[in-house]
Amino acid sequence: MSTYKIIDNQMAESLLIRRRQQSITLADMAKKTGVTRDVLSQIERGKKQVVQARVFSSLNDWLLQEEKK
Repeated sequence: MSTYKIIDNQMAESLLIRRRQQSITLADMAKKTGVTRDVLSQIERGKKQVVQARVFSSLNDWLLQEEKK
């Protein structure tokens, strides 16, 4: 099992859009997801695509959770 996953441009854009829709800061999103503000910033800017599986799962869960609301 791979310990790293790829965050593609579509997922990165979805994270940015959802965060802006909720009007929350990177710091707020970091608290909600358990992913550091710096990593979130790099993902949103397309500077970081390879992440630990834990980070990928946390962000994916956050997106899915927010879709249900």
